[in-house]
Amino acid sequence: MPLTSYEKHLFSEKWLDAVKDFDCCASKNDNYEKLNDFIKKDALKYNQNNLSRTNILVKNGVCIAYYSLAMNAIKEQRISVEEEYKTLKSYPALFLTRFAVDKRYQKSGIGKAILNAIVKNACENQEIAARFLFLDAYPESISWYLSNPLFEILYTALSERIAYCCEKCVIEKLNERLRQGHTIECELNEKTDVDTLRTNCEKILTTHVNDIFHDLVPENSLLKACHSKIGLTFENNKPKIKLEGFNTRQNLSIIRDWLKNKNNVLNLDITVPLYADINQYYIAIYG
Repeated sequence: MPLTSYEKHLFSEKWLDAVKDFDCCASKNDNYEKLNDFIKKDALKYNQNNLSRTNILVKNGVCIAYYSLAMNAIKEQRISVEEEYKTLKSYPALFLTRFAVDKRYQKSGIGKAILNAIVKNACENQEIAARFLFLDAYPESISWYLSNPLFEILYTALSERIAYCCEKCVIEKLNERLRQGHTIECELNEKTDVDTLRTNCEKILTTHVNDIFHDLVPENSLLKACHSKIGLTFENNKPKIKLEGFNTRQNLSIIRDWLKNKNNVLNLDITVPLYADINQYYIAIYG
C-alpha cells in the first residue's frame, strides 16, 4: 500500500488539533489507551526534549497513524548477524518506541507500509547507521509482528522477562502460603545445629517453590511446552529463584509459534522484545 495519499509530518504544536480524536482502541484496552494518551499528552514534549521523534500521517487534516523513533543498542548473544560481527558487544538499532494506527484504518495495510518506509529511510540514511529495527511489542500486537518472518525474537531478553514474571508470581504465592501457616513437615529437635537448621529451611522453601511452580505451569502453556523448571538457589543466605530450561535452542521455534497465537499472549504481563535486520528487510522489500 503506497503512502502517497497521506501527508507525513513531524509532530508539532501545529498538529495538536489533528490528533485530538485519535483512537487506536479497536477494543477497550489499557495498552491502546497508553498509545492514545501519548500522542495527545506526551509526544510533543518528547520531541522537544529529544527523547524520541514522533511523526504523524495525516489525511484531510486528521491523524490516522503515528510512530515514534529513538536510538538504541541491542546486546544479545544469539542475534542473527554475520560471523565476523558476532564479537561486537552491542549493535546499533533504531528503536520503534511507539506505533499506532487509528482504528478506522486498521487492517488496511497502512501499518505494514509505514514499517517499510521506516526501514527504507533508515537504510538510506547517510548520517546515522542502524543495523536493526528494535521494538517492545504489546501482547495485543505480537502476533501481527511475528506474522512477518523478517521479525525475530530477542530470546535472552524475553527469557529474563518471563523469569521475572515467574519469580514475582512464586514469591507472591509463597508469602501467601506463609501468612496462611501452610506447613511442610520437617524433623527438628533441640540438638539440631545451625547448619542443619539452615539446610532444613532451604529444603522447606524449595519444596514450597516447586509446589507453587507445579501449580503455575498449567496456567501458562508456554512453560509446559518448553518443559521449563524452577530452580531455587541461595546466595549469601538469600533465596534466588531462576527459570530453567526455557531459553534453549530446541525451544526457539516452540516459543515463536506460541507467541504467534494471539489467544496465548493476551494474558502476558510483559512486552516482547523483537528486532528485524534492516539490511535484510530492505532487500526483501525493495530488492
